[in-house]
Amino acid sequence: MINIDNKAIFAACLMSSSGAIIYLISPVLIGSAMAHLDLSSDQAGLLIASYFSGYTLVTLTAILWLHRCNLQITAWVSTLVFSASLITGATSVSPTVAMLTLLIGGAGAGLLYGISIMIISQSSDPGRYFGFALAAQLVLGSPLLFAGPAYIGPQWGYSGVLLATAGFVGLMSAATHWAPKTLVAAQTNTAPAQPKGNSALVFMAIAAVMIWFIGYSGIYAFIERIGAAGGMTGYEIGLVLSLTITTGLAGALGAAWMGNRYGNIKPHLIGAVGTTITVLLLLNQPGLVRYALAIIALTLSMNFWLAYMLSSVAAADVSGRYAVLVTAALGIGATLGPAIAGGIIQSANYSPMLAAGLLSILLGTGLIIRALQRLHLEPLS
Repeated sequence: MINIDNKAIFAACLMSSSGAIIYLISPVLIGSAMAHLDLSSDQAGLLIASYFSGYTLVTLTAILWLHRCNLQITAWVSTLVFSASLITGATSVSPTVAMLTLLIGGAGAGLLYGISIMIISQSSDPGRYFGFALAAQLVLGSPLLFAGPAYIGPQWGYSGVLLATAGFVGLMSAATHWAPKTLVAAQTNTAPAQPKGNSALVFMAIAAVMIWFIGYSGIYAFIERIGAAGGMTGYEIGLVLSLTITTGLAGALGAAWMGNRYGNIKPHLIGAVGTTITVLLLLNQPGLVRYALAIIALTLSMNFWLAYMLSSVAAADVSGRYAVLVTAALGIGATLGPAIAGGIIQSANYSPMLAAGLLSILLGTGLIIRALQRLHLEPLS
């Protein structure tokens, strides 16, 4: 393992912002695609699914070859592929071309996010630096999230949103030359391999992240519809959702501030409490005040907790080789979560979906805590 300096962490934060930008602006992308490509809601859903398919597939295979590559060059190539696919998609009004370009773009984005996770996983305090990375995603992506529906979409449509996103990815690539060329000493024959016992715990932790994110993605996907079912206007919902940048940033910075000073398990318990409060507040068609409190609890806990979910995988994966699979786990969660949640919703009754989402989140929590205990990092107390 090489020393991870502040420049490498900075580069990882910018790469993670590129890798997460489509997820962050997905409501904007879906809306502009439906309006300007004349897509139905089902087709728009397939559009995003194609992106996450590329995102997930490339990171599932990356475990076989990424640790042998020059990470700096791979990051540059991934940025080029991602940007070029967005620009190509902006020149066509064909839904088929749109899905194909996002499939390819998802592969580039997945590698960028995977490399950023590999870098931070090998740092001295992953929980802290994952918090910084999540904060960077929110801060750097927020101008595009706001400008997309307010200015870019109305004036330039889906093509404008894609071109603006390509420009964002290009800007984020400025620090890529600070990324390390290699990370894992296991690339040499004399380096220690991943302990056999730990490999099972790594996959257990990665599965926990996937199950956890399936629950979160399902709830998050229908958060706007829950507000509408509670009788709130679009303006009120938009005003409340605008809080997510601030509260999400607070959660991410909270993780960055806390780091590992309180151990590995207690942050997961804090996150579980915050999420349980969220679900309780969202039950039975909440009014404006209860809805706003739920959004605050959701975004605070999710962005705080994700940093520790990622750092828990890093604690199990001493070789750093499997960290890229976390990106695949998140991609699978982002794809399956909304689909499963949509199938559970009964008319305007969101309670079964919320209960299932919370169950999935708590199941992932139990798995990650069990993995940490088996690593003998600390007892549950």
